[in-house]
Amino acid sequence: MMIKKRLAVLACMALMAAGSMVAEAENRLDQKAVLGGTIHSVVSSGARVTEGTVLAEVGTLAGDVPAAKASADGIVAEVRVKPGQDVNRGDIIVVLEIEDE
Repeated sequence: MMIKKRLAVLACMALMAAGSMVAEAENRLDQKAVLGGTIHSVVSSGARVTEGTVLAEVGTLAGDVPAAKASADGIVAEVRVKPGQDVNRGDIIVVLEIEDE
């Protein structure tokens, strides 16, 4: 009988942990590159951004152009690229922590 109770408690704990991970993931938003190239500049982790803020620029023959812009207001939770790094279209550049409204 004790084993069943322990298993039930462990199952409840696992469900609670999974629920908190899903809640955290719902507040995060991957920001992807819209074009490829070599990163020339990128926003810093922890920076507060608004929708449309340039998150990273890549170098082209015409000069630096935005590779990714913020699609929502939030705080930069994670930067996945660094200057000098080559990126492709669709690569995740930064992860935003979306502010609750």
